[in-house]
Amino acid sequence: NLVPSSRQFIVAMKVSLVLLSCVLALASATVYFKDTFEDGEAWSDRWVQSTKRSDYGAFKLTAGKFYGDEEKDKGMQTSQDAKFYARTAKFDEVFNNEGKTLVVQF
Repeated sequence: NLVPSSRQFIVAMKVSLVLLSCVLALASATVYFKDTFEDGEAWSDRWVQSTKRSDYGAFKLTAGKFYGDEEKDKGMQTSQDAKFYARTAKFDEVFNNEGKTLVVQF
């Protein structure tokens, strides 16, 4: 029988609504920090080099070897082999993730 029953249709609609709700919940996540590196060398003022050690490797701004748009896909890249790297940048606002999942994506 190719025609779904009313019960099957209702179950399918409920499942669709649950999935849609999950997608909308994920889409409304709060972003606390984002850097697109679209302002040229100004990134080096935002990203502060650690002074804990004197032999840290240097970061460079580049799109790397594989990119869609060379200007829009730029980011920080390590530039020296066998080095430690340490830079930090401030969040735009203070946040507390106690009891919540924190996702770091790069």
